[in-house]
This record gives sequence, C-alpha cells and structure tokens, in this order.
Amino acid sequence: MKRIGMFPSMVIFSTVVLTLATYPLLPSEVAVHFGTDFSPDMFVQKWLGLILIPFLMVMFTGTEYYGKEKVKPDNRLEFEYMFYALLILLAIIQVTIIAFSLGYEIPTGRYSLLLVGALLVLTALYLSNSKKVFLWLTIIGFKKIDARSRNILKKITVITLSVVGFTFLLLGIFMFNDPSIFMLAALLSMTIVIIGSGFYLNKK
Repeated sequence: MKRIGMFPSMVIFSTVVLTLATYPLLPSEVAVHFGTDFSPDMFVQKWLGLILIPFLMVMFTGTEYYGKEKVKPDNRLEFEYMFYALLILLAIIQVTIIAFSLGYEIPTGRYSLLLVGALLVLTALYLSNSKKVFLWLTIIGFKKIDARSRNILKKITVITLSVVGFTFLLLGIFMFNDPSIFMLAALLSMTIVIIGSGFYLNKK
C-alpha cells in the first residue's frame, strides 16, 4: 500500500496547525495578494483566505499520490522534488498571509532570503539523490568525467548549495538589514565554486 511521504505530511500538518492556532487572532479580512512593492492589493474573508492554501496542498498531494505511478521511473525523482518545491512555496505564502494579517512587516529582502534558501536546500537534497545530476555537463560541452571526479563535483555542489541555503534561511529569520548585496555576493560565489570546480575536474 502506498503512503504519503513524511515530508509532505509534515509541511501540510504544520501549515494547518499554524493556521488553526492563529485563526482567532486574525482580522475578519486578510490580504491574499501583494503588489511588486509587497503592499496588499486584494482582501477576502479570512476563512476563505486561509483555507485556500491548505486546500491546494491537499489537492496537489492527491495528484502526486495517484499520478506518480504514471510517471516514467527515470523521471520520478524530479516529479517528487517539483512537488516538494510547490509545497514549500505554498507554505511560505500561507505564513506570509498570516504574518502580515497579524501586523508583522515582511521586507522583500527577508522574504527573498527565505524563499531562495528553502529552494537551494531542496535542490541540494535532490542532487544528492539524483542519478542524472551531470547530464547538464554534456549539454554545455563538458567531456565525460570519470566516476571519482563526478562524485567529487557532486559533493562540492551539494555542500555548497546546502551551506548557502541554510545561511539564507538563518539570515532570513534573524537579519534586519537589507540583504541584497549579500545575496548577490553569495550567489555569485556559489556559482564560481560549482562551475569552477566543474571546469577544473573536466581538464584533469
């Protein structure tokens, strides 16, 4: 018998618990859409605004649960992690709606740190389990590198993405200054480390 995985179960459960716990504290209307400057431009009744995201989570989980068997085995891992990324995005949106409705300011920079950090960590987890990690190397002109070099590059990539991702998450929680310059520097450094390592191993 198939089971829903631990990760989606925990994300949905945490989102629902947070929603139920904060529901009595929220105003009668909540913002459900924000403009480019992160100012709200659409409000709805709170029961409707807060039930939408959990409903979508359950619907997408059902789609993943019943649809995974129809996906080719070679593409199942990608299918799963795209589903995980969607759940994380929906959870972040729900937390944003609740936090804003409770009166907390959510700077765009902090929001970007949390979102990018979560996606980087998820990407690192995907790469650590994927057998097709290095198909992109041949696409951009790399020759086939030996197994040892592939493992080294895989470890470098996973560790770099994990370190930068968790750093972004921590800064998104605790940082109060504008993180734009730091984000650009960190992403540039990450790219140089990963691509530079690939070029180095390709020449060996």
